[in-house]
Amino acid sequence: MQGQTAPFNRRAFLAAGGGAMGAAAFASAAWTQTSAHAASAGRRLPNIVIVLTDDLGYGTLGSYGQEQIKTPVLDKLAAEGVRYTDFYAGAAVCAPSRCTLLTGMHTGHATVRQNPTTTVDDPFRPDEVTFGHLLQSRGYTTALFGKWGFSPDVGEHFSHPNLQGFDEFYGYLTHIHAHQYYPSYLWHNHTRVEIPENKNNAQGVYAPDLMLERTLDFIDTNKDHPFLALVSTNIPHAPQHVPDYGPYANEPWGEGEKAHAAQITRMDGHVGRIVAKLEEHGIADDTVLIFLSDNGPHEEASHGGIPLNPDFFDDNGPLRGYKRNLHEGGIRTPAIIWAPGYMGHTAGTEVSQPLAFWDILPTLADLADAPVPPFVDGGSIRHTFDAAAQPTDRDHRPPLADRPLYWWRLEPHSTSRANAAEGGSVTRAAEAVRRGDWKAIRFAPGQDRTVPDSQWDLRLYNLATDIGEDRNVAAENASLAAAMLALMKQEWTEPSVPREKWSVNGLVVDAPAYLPPGQAAQVTVRLDNHDDKPYTRIEVQLQAPAGWTVRAPRRSRAAVRPGGSREFVFLVSVPSNASGSHQLTATAKYLLDHREVVTATATAGVVAVVPPLEDSERVPTTGWTFTASSSTDLSGNGRGGRPQHAFDGNTDTFWHSQWTPTQVPPPHWIQAQAPVAATVAEVQFLLRSDLERPRTLDVKVSDDGSNWTTVATRGYANGTSAGPTWNTVTFPSVRAAYVRLETNGTYEASNGHFVVREIEFWR
Repeated sequence: MQGQTAPFNRRAFLAAGGGAMGAAAFASAAWTQTSAHAASAGRRLPNIVIVLTDDLGYGTLGSYGQEQIKTPVLDKLAAEGVRYTDFYAGAAVCAPSRCTLLTGMHTGHATVRQNPTTTVDDPFRPDEVTFGHLLQSRGYTTALFGKWGFSPDVGEHFSHPNLQGFDEFYGYLTHIHAHQYYPSYLWHNHTRVEIPENKNNAQGVYAPDLMLERTLDFIDTNKDHPFLALVSTNIPHAPQHVPDYGPYANEPWGEGEKAHAAQITRMDGHVGRIVAKLEEHGIADDTVLIFLSDNGPHEEASHGGIPLNPDFFDDNGPLRGYKRNLHEGGIRTPAIIWAPGYMGHTAGTEVSQPLAFWDILPTLADLADAPVPPFVDGGSIRHTFDAAAQPTDRDHRPPLADRPLYWWRLEPHSTSRANAAEGGSVTRAAEAVRRGDWKAIRFAPGQDRTVPDSQWDLRLYNLATDIGEDRNVAAENASLAAAMLALMKQEWTEPSVPREKWSVNGLVVDAPAYLPPGQAAQVTVRLDNHDDKPYTRIEVQLQAPAGWTVRAPRRSRAAVRPGGSREFVFLVSVPSNASGSHQLTATAKYLLDHREVVTATATAGVVAVVPPLEDSERVPTTGWTFTASSSTDLSGNGRGGRPQHAFDGNTDTFWHSQWTPTQVPPPHWIQAQAPVAATVAEVQFLLRSDLERPRTLDVKVSDDGSNWTTVATRGYANGTSAGPTWNTVTFPSVRAAYVRLETNGTYEASNGHFVVREIEFWR
């Protein structure tokens, strides 16, 4: 796929993802496909343009009180459109905030809940649902221009924008790359595009200008049918690099302040050119433009490395806090919606209802008449700007006015003003909730959210009378503080808890994670009806790898009514010699409203392996020896590197195969020796990062340390998080004096080393 730039077709991707299939079974009767899904009747679906800025504070626009930085375009859009006074970003820093925007889930439920702690961004899940997916399902052409931040800097990855709901992508794949305003390359879909004008640190081409030109070209190309353009600019994130200072060149300000102001005014001009392009094609009345910022203002390195002083421009307005704070200044941000063809009496109005990033996905779904996943936290706010719209069941249950807004913060980095704004606790775990006019924030003593409530510092504010959060009233409102604490707990779900399976096309494969070789297991395929018309004459097929057998359920012509679902249970038999990771592919064909043929495809990954032990016990390793490995690296930044560090019970230390001064190539292995033969039936191991999983892992045993028997081989897909999770390999019980873990290569970027935090043996 390297070099491919054609628009991505999700349905085609899913259909192709099954590879060569050897076993298949069908449920229901067969018939011939005759037509495609019908287009929506009535007024055409609106185009949607979202301009997402990076670290733009609440008080940075003229329409929000700014007096020194010029933003005439956005001020005009605010005057003609709707200005939101109590609109919230999804988090106090970039990655989790943008995740809530794209997925409609707040940081108590979302996949990405904090900024990356390594140079590798935390990715989305392979089955993530973004608003791009929803709009694609309704015929939109979708594009993202600018900063992504949820995948490695490679063209092929399951969390690449092209696989996460965007037909076209041009910009930065990673957060760190987006810190460069004059990059030497950018990505167009899966292809790396060199920018020779910026080689050797030259400043020939300004990346935000490139994003604008791509956006305008996209509008030109797609003006005749509905489109979504997410313009994810990195302005005004640090560093404050800009081609010129524009109207601020002669101001008696510092260089950093001049550059900061020039960035913002330049971005304002970019929005003006987008509006002009819409008007040029006569499609402004058919377009909804949404302007947002991902968190509060920053104070990080600016022009020439000089830190920016956000107070110089009063970037946070009347609010307390900055980027990284859960006080209002870190999360309450400007929001403007301009939709001249929809607004009517809403034009020129203000909305003071508390709303948030996670309301955008259901709003776009409402505009596009697309389905909404049941696990989203937001509700449609279409009625706040569309004069013809009324609040509907899409909005939220309970109603938006009554629901709590929730934020979680775990941040390893600190800046001086942000730290001072909350009393020196920026690097402590924190969470906040707003309900009505009341806002509560609490801070843990460290980064562990599991400590008792009594160790947290809870603060309570009445925003109706104290927008600057100057007076903590928790002591005199103990019962209310307790109720707000209960809301925080209600809104948090551990990341390890499985999310309800859902897909935009309605087809879901629910398979056991482990399918034992030589046995049969049930696999459920569910078809959900997201439409307002019935599904009839349903035919479902499940395909499995060659050599596997699949037995279908009895045929049935039962319909699936709107809002309903139906399950098909298949029996899948796994060959006794099967091992490793495999894929099951389901295909459903049905008649929509008794006449239109629709096809949907879904996949599920499974592992042919003995399931983890039940009622197991850990093997005591007193007297064992942990000194043997294929190689050892001692440059572990104070966190070990020797084999024994993988068995010391400390997850902060690790064994690291040698990578300096030269990398030792695979295979990499680490082993343990028991004083006498011990019974082992399972190995559990914790890597440094799930993004460095072994491509395949062999568990080998030996009686003498020379003659080895492989008792299990496990294949792995790359991980979905930069954080570590425990991995389990189970096998028939054996007695051995030596146990070895061995891999021929990992997903680590250079494929050159293997890093293990902890290894445990179970029986």
